[in-house]
Amino acid sequence: MNEFSTYSSQIKSALIGLNECFAPVIRTYERGEVITICSSENDIIGIVLNGVAYLSINNTEEQRRILDCYQEGDAFGLHLIPEHENKAFCIIAKTKCTVSFVPYKKFVNCCEKHCEKHVKILDSFIMSSIKRNIMHADIMAQRTLRSKLMSYFEYIKTESGRDTFTLPLPLTDLADYLAVDRTAMMREIRKLNDEQIIRSEKQTVTLL
Repeated sequence: MNEFSTYSSQIKSALIGLNECFAPVIRTYERGEVITICSSENDIIGIVLNGVAYLSINNTEEQRRILDCYQEGDAFGLHLIPEHENKAFCIIAKTKCTVSFVPYKKFVNCCEKHCEKHVKILDSFIMSSIKRNIMHADIMAQRTLRSKLMSYFEYIKTESGRDTFTLPLPLTDLADYLAVDRTAMMREIRKLNDEQIIRSEKQTVTLL
């Protein structure tokens, strides 16, 4: 089992009993809805119970950038994202999502029972967030579009443990995650297929 899967398993295991200890607020969001804005006035931990959500921001030209992708068992919140200099980061539902919310202070202080699992789950959330941030930074540091794509594919391969895997983001959103031109990205993916470096069909990719 790889490190990404290990953290995912730890989180899902630790989520058992969370409702009993914290009485979180559970809400459902439709595709495209803003789940929350990460700010000091909204200091919560959100845990994705099902669906997919993005951490995104618009630049000065109102172009969207996707900084992270959250799936089942992932957590988001002000304390789980890099230093942001008061920029408005939004958590947006990519698909229909169900999210469990717990106030950050309540979460880190644990419940009255002082359950060991809450320390483990917080550690898992933090480590998982750090690993995804490092992954994104490494990908963005690549100098060519091809290197960005191949680095991303290698990370997803490692996470899935398979040569054939499904990308968590559709290709149109992947361009925003990589901060590249969509047309240029699709052209590069076609080249990778023609050179038999990968085989891809929409979000399904095989590294050859």
